[in-house]
Order: sequence, then C-alpha cells, then structure tokens
Amino acid sequence: MGAHGRPDINPYERDIDMTVPLTFMGRSLGDIPMRLTADDRFLIDSTAFLRLMEPILNDGARAELAEHLKGLSDFGPENLEQTGVALTYDPSTLAVVVVDVSPEQRAVQDLFAPPRDDLDDITLQPAGFSAYLNLSAVETYVWNSQSTDPPTLNFDGAMRFGKVVFEGAAQLGQSFGLTNSSYKFTRNYARLVYDEPESYRRFFVGDLDPEIRGQQAYVQLGGVGVLRQQRRFNTFRSAVLQSNRQLVLQRESTVRFLRNGALYREIRLQPGRYDFSSLPLLAGSNDIAIQVTDNSGATQNLAYRQYLDPIDLDPGDYEYGAFLGSTSRTFGSQPQYGGPIAFTGFFRKAFVNRPAIGVGLQLSKDVQTVTGQTQFVLSNAGRVLLDGGASNGKIAGQGFALGLSYEHYFDREGLSDSFTLRADYLSPKFATLGNIEGINSTSLSVSAQFTHQFDLRFMTTSTASYLKGRSGLGDSYRIGSTAYYRIDRQWTVRAGVDYARYPSNLSRGSGFSVMIGLVFQPDYRRRAEARYESRNNLAEVSYNQSGLNQLNSVGFGGIMTRQDDNVVGQGYATYAANTFEASVSHAAYGSDFSDLGAVNATSVRVGTTLAFAGGMFGVGRRINDSFMLLSPHKNLGKRRVVAGQSLAHNDYIGKSGVLGAAVNNAMASYSAQTVQYDVEDPPAGYDTGPGVVRVRPPYKSGYALRVGTDAFASAIGTLLSKPGKPVSLIGGRVTLLDVKDNENPEPQPFFTNSVGRFAISNLLPGRRYLVETYGAAGTIDRGFEFTVPADTDGLLDLGTLQSGLKN
Repeated sequence: MGAHGRPDINPYERDIDMTVPLTFMGRSLGDIPMRLTADDRFLIDSTAFLRLMEPILNDGARAELAEHLKGLSDFGPENLEQTGVALTYDPSTLAVVVVDVSPEQRAVQDLFAPPRDDLDDITLQPAGFSAYLNLSAVETYVWNSQSTDPPTLNFDGAMRFGKVVFEGAAQLGQSFGLTNSSYKFTRNYARLVYDEPESYRRFFVGDLDPEIRGQQAYVQLGGVGVLRQQRRFNTFRSAVLQSNRQLVLQRESTVRFLRNGALYREIRLQPGRYDFSSLPLLAGSNDIAIQVTDNSGATQNLAYRQYLDPIDLDPGDYEYGAFLGSTSRTFGSQPQYGGPIAFTGFFRKAFVNRPAIGVGLQLSKDVQTVTGQTQFVLSNAGRVLLDGGASNGKIAGQGFALGLSYEHYFDREGLSDSFTLRADYLSPKFATLGNIEGINSTSLSVSAQFTHQFDLRFMTTSTASYLKGRSGLGDSYRIGSTAYYRIDRQWTVRAGVDYARYPSNLSRGSGFSVMIGLVFQPDYRRRAEARYESRNNLAEVSYNQSGLNQLNSVGFGGIMTRQDDNVVGQGYATYAANTFEASVSHAAYGSDFSDLGAVNATSVRVGTTLAFAGGMFGVGRRINDSFMLLSPHKNLGKRRVVAGQSLAHNDYIGKSGVLGAAVNNAMASYSAQTVQYDVEDPPAGYDTGPGVVRVRPPYKSGYALRVGTDAFASAIGTLLSKPGKPVSLIGGRVTLLDVKDNENPEPQPFFTNSVGRFAISNLLPGRRYLVETYGAAGTIDRGFEFTVPADTDGLLDLGTLQSGLKN
C-alpha cells in the first residue's frame, strides 16, 4: 500500500501519461490513453473506452454505459460503480484489465465465427486513378523445322478511376485459318467493372464470362451482367470449369491435372472446349486439381469434384447472377458476337431450417433451358443433392437432365471416412446454350467413391463408375482402389489396382491394371515423383521446385515420360528479377531413349509490367489484381526503397531504382492485409515511418506510398533535475516554435524512461522546438528549447539537459 491508502501503482509522486492495452478475458481490445496520478489512481479516456467495449456489450448495456459516463472526458474505476463493469490496473503488464462484465450485459459471441477483416486499422487508401499493363513475349523454336513463327506478344491490364475499372487483354501473334495464316492483333476481352462490396455485388459491361450453376452450360457473351456473391467475390477467369466436366480455354495454355496432390498429366492445349468426363482421371478420386497457365503467364487453379456443385452457402445467404448479350462461338481469338441475343442467370438461397434451393434460366431464340437444385441434410451426417433441367430447342426439340447425389461423412474421433454416390441422366434431346443441337453421347453416368482412413498415415480410396453410351457408342465401366501410405514427413508411396472395360472402338486401356508411385516432398516448394501405370504402359519421373514472388527467385523442374514407342523429356526454369520475369523450357521427343532428341523444341518467355498510381510510376513483375508503388522521399537521395510481405533475409518483392518505384505485385482484392517496406542504409536517426501499412484493396486498385518525410530528423538526450538526478517517467509535449504560413502543426508527446532518456522523432531540419513537461495537478512546466540543424542527416544528440524540476 502507498502513502495515499491505495496500492502503490505510481512510485514517482507525479502524474504520468501513457498509452496501455485494454484487455478482457486474456485478449486485447485495443490501446487506450491512461493517466497514473500522483496519488496512485488511474484515469482512462471515456471516448476510447466506450469504443473498445462495443464488441463486449450488447446494445442496451452500451447505451447505459454511455449515459453513465456522459460529461466525463476521463474516469476512474470508482465511476463505474453500479454499472456491472469493473476495472483494475495491472502494473506487471502495464495494462488496464476489465475484470468483470455482468452476464446480462454481454453481447452474443459467435464461437465459430470466421475471421473478419479489421477495417479500423486501415492506414492507406488507394489512389484515385491507377493503371497497370502486363507485357510478355513468347517464342518457340522447333529445331528441326524449316521456318520459325514470329513471337507472340501478350497484353493485359486494368485502369481504375474512382470505383470503375476497365480491364482487358489482347495478343499479337500468328493466327491460323483454314487456308492461310497471318500475324495479327486480336482482342481477348475488354470490359468495365463496377463493384458494390458492401452488397457483395459486381456489375460489368463488355466481354462477359458468365457464372453458371447446376446443369447450365457456359457461353461467352458481349453485353451487360450483374453478379452477387458473398463468399466468392473474386476476379474473373480466362478458363471455366463447367459442371458437366468440360474445360473451356480462351487462350493457348499449359494444363496440369493433379489427382490427390500427384501430377497425373501435363498437356499443352490450344483454345477451345475440352471434355474429360470419360477419362480414367475422373474415376480415381473426387480430389482433382487443374492448373491452367496461359501464354501471358497467368496461372489459375480450378477444382473438380465427382458431384455437381453443391449449394455451399452460409445459412440465410443467397447469390445470383444475370447476364444478357450477344453470343460468341470463337475461342482464343477476338470474340465475334454474331450469335443470337441470349440470357443466362441463376439464383440460389440457403435457408436456416429448410432445404436450400437454386434455380437457373438460359434463353435464346434457338434454345431455352430451365434448371433447378436443392439439397437435404440428413440426421445421419449425410446429404442428398438433387438437380435437373428441362430444355426446348429449335433443332433438338424437348429434352431434360436429372442428377442425384448422396454424400456421407463419418467422423471417427480424429479420423474420417467419406462416401459419395452420383448419378446423372441426359435425354437424347437435352440442349443448352453451349450445345444447341442436343448432341449427348452419354445417356447415363453413375459413379461412387469411398475413402477410408486406417490411421493418420494410411488411407485408401475406392471408386467405381459406369457410363452408358448413345448413338453407337458402347458402355464403359471401371472399378478400382488406391492406397496411400506416408512413410514419414517427406516420403509417400501410393499403389492401386483397377479393372476397366471400354467400348470396342476405345479398347486400349481395357482390362486389369496396376499403378505404383513414390513421392518425395521435403517442403512445400519441392516435389519429386516416380510412377508406373500398366494400363498405358506409362513410366514417368518428375521433379519440380517452384519459385517465389521475390527478387532473384529461381524455380525449375523436369519430367521424363515413356509410353510404348514414345519418349518425351522436358525441362524448364523460371527466374524472377526486380523488373521482369523470364522462363525457358526445352522438350525433346523420340521413339526410344537412344532416339531422344529426334525432335526438339525450345520456348522462351519474358514478361514485365508497367504500373502507375498516384503520380508514381514503376516497372516490375506481373500484376494479377491490386498493387502498390513505393518511392523514396527526395531527401533520401539515391537510397532505394524495398517492398515485400517479409523483409527477413533480404527477401524483397520489389525495389525502387532507375526505372521508378518499387512494385508490390502480390495484393489481393477485398482482404485486409499488411504491406511491409524499408529503406536500404537509411541515415542514422532518419524516420522512415512505421515500416508497415494496412490496406484493404478494392478490385484491381493501385496504391502510392512515399517513404520518408520532410520531418525526418530525430533527437535524443537525457533530462536531469536540478539536483542532477534523472527525470524518470515524465510526460510532456513538443511544440514547433517558428511556425510558417499555412502550417498548423499539432504538438507531439514527450516522455522519458526510467533513467531520464528520451527520443523525439518527426522533426523538421532548420526549425526550433519547445519541450514542456507535465507537473502535479495538471500543471505544465517549461522544459527546454532546441534547434535542429538545417544540414542534419537525421540524428541530433542533445546530450544531457537540465530541467527546472527539483526532483
């Protein structure tokens, strides 16, 4: 106990102002201004306290507490008597602790609420106008060819003015026709985008990539559209994975199929529509990942599941999309909207205590399609999904489609099993906007899968599928099982057996087969695999080490495949520089290993990005969404600014230089995130700022950050009392004396540590300052004055100073 009859929380016998955390039940609610008085009381700011307590109190309690503290700029714990809220001060942690809130005053807490973006700490807003342009050149040289096509140049980018975004993509390259080829410029897409993020709604005008659901089919439109999605408020795609198991590519791309995390096949595909519903790939597992990398270097990850897209909305949420425009039937070249006017749209709603529903509509003069979805969650941890569609086509006539899926999840105390059964039927005349003729080669498809975990290291997946052909195509079926065993953290072995029967015209691959593979994955960047499949007599070894979005990052890998009388070897490497990125790959083909290299092809790609925001310009690597430009203040001279998510070990994303500002190209829309920065070799005492900013970028927005300031100097010193003792833990203020026209500076806080040391930042060179300290009972004592030299390089040492205090 102290001399004032209270716990001795302030041994210095004078008022001390500080900022401390306010905590409740072990978690920090935020920082709050506090004064420790000379008589061992503590007072905290009323406005800050009411704001920080908002998530803890319900509406009635917040209003009652605000009324109780009305008229008080600050208060102590005694002012909260009879309110149900109690406070204390913990000197060991320098924190104010909320020790009690009565149960009837507490707000309802969601125990399993997803993380929310904290918008209160956003420190930087996007530029009013920003733009970026991605440029890349791709050249392929076939060694045995008599001629070489000119390189393909890819352009894509976006401009944002206020809340409106214009985005587009185009290419200059060889175009092949039925009779000749030409080197020409083509537009891939161009559109205007306007977002209402508070309503989860996006509007667009121009070349559209309509979202589809259930039994709907994708078709490219030129017109207007609107999309409302809470959970998937994301960017557009140049590749579309349809629910009927078709992949639509709008640009030449490299497609990698991965099954249960293992590379199954890598294929180079031209623009077009690809159906893989009858491939063995899909019968193996529902865990299918498809990576699409187009010629511009953009990479997208698509997911495939064995059942149709469920209504995966949060209870009470809904989504919809509506798109109207002229249809285009071209892929990979400039859209040609010579088709009929069409509409495609959907609406899906998840209720709290009723089955979710989804409806869809696609209309044109050639075909009209109505679709529907619903699901029922059963009491045994199962779920039934139903979807269907009916169509009327000018060519095909009337048709329908039906789908049924059953899912069951088994939770076994840390282990889990799952069972999925899916059946689909397409009538002979079911037509869609993407299939107006109603050509359906498969009438019935049935698939089932069961995954069982024996323990945390051993798991099996068993699958069965059946396809009933139509129009002369026979039936096919397949049944098999694959086991996965994790030897340790780095090694995994997988093996499987299956039996398949395909129609006579596709007899290759029918019969019994085995598969075995060994995977080595020491970390998330490196992966090696060797595997063999008897069905296709396929042997393959591969290695991949992915690069990072950092300066001087290198990625490389290779794959060697042998199948019957065909051997293919491919190696590739990528390099990320400050202002560009480059990749090279070489493929060799032959009938055997001794003949490998009979045909050789080498591809080289180089890409860069030009970016502008808030008066700054920078050259960097590819931007896919939002970005930030960081440039040094003029008083930093030629010193460089570095930008990145992590500055440890000099791992930077971008660096400023002769080509402009540092470019941070790795920012995602509508997600609060932290951007770090630093200055290489700054002057001693130079104030570069906090070194971090918090942002929540809108769609394809740009930020401009000037690192440094006119008030860059700092001063240090030691403050002593008249007896020569350190002035410990005293607060005060620093005021600019020689104020110039149009200046209205606010005083900044001043304080000393336990041995009288102090540091003052944000000082202007060539200016004079006054330091005043707070005395007892709220008095202000004149401390000392000092002048910052005009030629300072950042740090001013004031040495030992004498104050007017006697103790």
